[in-house]
Amino acid sequence: MKLFKTIAVMMVLSSCAKKEIPDVPPAFSDPDWTRLEIADGREAHAVYGNIDDTLMVSTLTEIYQTTDKGKTWKKTKVNNQPIYGFLSVKDTIFGLQSNNLRKNNLQLATFSQYFSLDKGFTWNWCRKFGISEQRSQEFATIYLDNNLKIKLKENIEAFDGGPTNGSGYVLKSDIEIFKNGTSKILPVPFDNQITNLHIDQSGRLYVSATRAIHDKKTGKYASTEKNQPAIIYISKKNVRELINK
Repeated sequence: MKLFKTIAVMMVLSSCAKKEIPDVPPAFSDPDWTRLEIADGREAHAVYGNIDDTLMVSTLTEIYQTTDKGKTWKKTKVNNQPIYGFLSVKDTIFGLQSNNLRKNNLQLATFSQYFSLDKGFTWNWCRKFGISEQRSQEFATIYLDNNLKIKLKENIEAFDGGPTNGSGYVLKSDIEIFKNGTSKILPVPFDNQITNLHIDQSGRLYVSATRAIHDKKTGKYASTEKNQPAIIYISKKNVRELINK
């Protein structure tokens, strides 16, 4: 009898465990979004370029390139940390390695030790060529025009109901749209944690994400996907169409 009870308890626990860690969707299908994965990348961060030509993505510890729409990925640099922004200056791309500096209430991606002259296929050390490492741009923010801005909204819930003071429970980040003095949240068909935003020349929005899954109603962390990909969601249409939908 004890053995039967033990087996029953184990079966219940096993069932709960399976529910807490869902499988990666076998085939993400949405009329407005495409999903790309970089195997074992764990987290996607900064994105540069476009899916039709060359797309560069920073993961948790590396930089990858794809020239075949995400079918294959080439590792071009090991960082041992994320890159929080790719800053383009004429024919040069700088990888920004910090995002914890705030100026005039703006969160900035700053400081670059490395630069690339070939869309990120090879990287050079700034100090070796006497190039300034002091670079910055607004973090995860896209300006479409003077009246339309897209920005990553990081949500924090204070511990024990007190003030956040920059710390607390990390909730699911949102994509916030600012238009003509008003703001709204852009609905998306996925619950992965969002880490960064990018837009290409065709107006398609790239949403960097991690394997962390958040509850749809509360926004609180719920579980993780079983595999460990870095995930990028790409809008199939110009983002203005999604905003006005």
